[in-house]
Amino acid sequence: MGAIMNNETSIITQRRLLARKSDDPNYRKQREELIAAAARVFRRKGFQAAKLQDIAEEVGKNRITLYYYTSGKDELFQEIVAAVVAGNVEMVEKLYSEDLPSTHKLRYLCTRLMASYEAHYPYLFVYIQEPMTQLDDRTEWGLMMKSLQERFDEATKGIIRQGIEDGSFRISSSHITMIANAILGMLHWSHRWFQLEKGLSGESIGVIFADLVLNGLATSRSD
Repeated sequence: MGAIMNNETSIITQRRLLARKSDDPNYRKQREELIAAAARVFRRKGFQAAKLQDIAEEVGKNRITLYYYTSGKDELFQEIVAAVVAGNVEMVEKLYSEDLPSTHKLRYLCTRLMASYEAHYPYLFVYIQEPMTQLDDRTEWGLMMKSLQERFDEATKGIIRQGIEDGSFRISSSHITMIANAILGMLHWSHRWFQLEKGLSGESIGVIFADLVLNGLATSRSD
């Protein structure tokens, strides 16, 4: 029985690879619908609790049929997360290149990133909590995600550098990396306590974080 199942799995895998190479528009559309359905299930049930059967029911297909479009839940998760992270990278790089006050850029970065975490809750937080710190750069996905991370970090540091150069930020240029890590660390750490539809929205939290970064907590300087 095991040999038969392995043979069937191998045949489905071969058919899936051939279908992807053919770039058939109908296949591509079906796969996009599957990825969108998986995103809804991950958002509703969470990545760990979600099963491939849940995704099959969401998209209205037999679970076995799904293997023609994907190798499994992990692959769907990776594709969804990659698309979201790429969108956030495009956002911060565009922000970095625009002719706007540095304070405006940093505020927008905080609010939009937190809004993204809310819009893609909880699966983006799953990535931040686990795979983000354990990316395998021997895989195509791992290399791509590490590259996206580096681009995001560089654009963030670029915005801080612009703020130093135009006099908006009173920090040493030698501390740019540390400050960028502190800001992004504050935003990423929200995965430990943020709960969808409980308390403030992601964007509202981003506004508070931006105020904290740009204005501090004290009403006046105590030094």
